[in-house]
Amino acid sequence: MVFVEERYAEKEAAFTVAQNKLARFRDQNKNVSSAMAQTQIERLQSEFSMASSVYTELAKQLETQKIQVKEDTPVFTIIEPVVVPFERSKPKRAMILIIWTFLGGIVGVGMVFGKEFLGSVRKQWQGDED
Repeated sequence: MVFVEERYAEKEAAFTVAQNKLARFRDQNKNVSSAMAQTQIERLQSEFSMASSVYTELAKQLETQKIQVKEDTPVFTIIEPVVVPFERSKPKRAMILIIWTFLGGIVGVGMVFGKEFLGSVRKQWQGDED
């Protein structure tokens, strides 16, 4: 790709030089209709056309290579290198045991008091019906 970029820069400069030569000659010879001037314009025009076509072709190649590089470049990047852990991170069995024991105690106490509460509410409800 570097080679094409260098050739592209060279041909861009050559294209600009040929374009400037042609424009300068046309400006200096606006009202001249001699065969020599016409021949010189044709020569400069063909030089400009050749530089233009080579420059355009190199621009196409450069863009094609840029697209190819983007296509071949992977999208993901590795931020940190992979390391093997020395300690296990999950599951933390002790924490799981503590949490579930705590939740089981709360549920058990809730069921005992809930039964009593529901029993008293039923008695009140049935007592009100009589």
